[in-house]
Amino acid sequence: MRRFGTITPSSNVIVEQVTQAIVADYAQVSAHFARLSYFGSTDRFPHSYDWDGMRDAARLLAHAHLDLLCWNGTKGGAIGFELDRELCSRVAAESGRGMYTSTLVLDDVLRAAHAFRVAFVTPYAPEFLERLTGGWRAAGYEVVATAGAGLVDNYAYSTLDAGRLAEMARQVAAARPDAIVFYCTNMLGAPLCAPLEAELGIPVYDSVSAPVWRILRELGFDTAASAPRWGSLFAASKPQRPAVPSPGTELHTNS
Repeated sequence: MRRFGTITPSSNVIVEQVTQAIVADYAQVSAHFARLSYFGSTDRFPHSYDWDGMRDAARLLAHAHLDLLCWNGTKGGAIGFELDRELCSRVAAESGRGMYTSTLVLDDVLRAAHAFRVAFVTPYAPEFLERLTGGWRAAGYEVVATAGAGLVDNYAYSTLDAGRLAEMARQVAAARPDAIVFYCTNMLGAPLCAPLEAELGIPVYDSVSAPVWRILRELGFDTAASAPRWGSLFAASKPQRPAVPSPGTELHTNS
């Protein structure tokens, strides 16, 4: 049995829902979760991560002797990809396990596909959406279109229905991006990727399902059979960049 752990915001309901639905097709995989305190519309750490909270979540997951860990959250787009890389390094140092984030996996996927003209579908209000797109532009991407629902409460993101999300994707598709990204991990875009790809003729990726796909591939599973349900990404080979390697130190769990 292979096992992986995911850290998710405390008010998030979509990460577990989508992750469990994907993993249900893989009898030899189990997913495990830890929550980081984040709820409402106020981020106590707007320009960084809650490093203590992340450390504690990683320590708890490490008790279960998991193979890999993941931060299933998109904040890295707003605070900078380098902080996501630092997060991966810190968690690996604390837990002795490789670490992924939603933003870094999507970055790898888009670069591997040479998809640098991107469009984002999000639940966010304009101010935060601009911060996110600014982060992606700083990483070398041309953000050709965005659609935001204008929401600010983290739980409220999960209430957007499939019809509205699909219409937002059609809206940004008019710019003919190389790829469309559902960019929020408390938004149920994952089941829409495959049907929208068939309709629009554009790759559609989701920030919740992308790191799950990457972990499954890293654990040695062929995910191609999942592509009709979860989108073309699941038929792809994993990018060459590995998880942040373990430094070989185990987590101190008695402190």
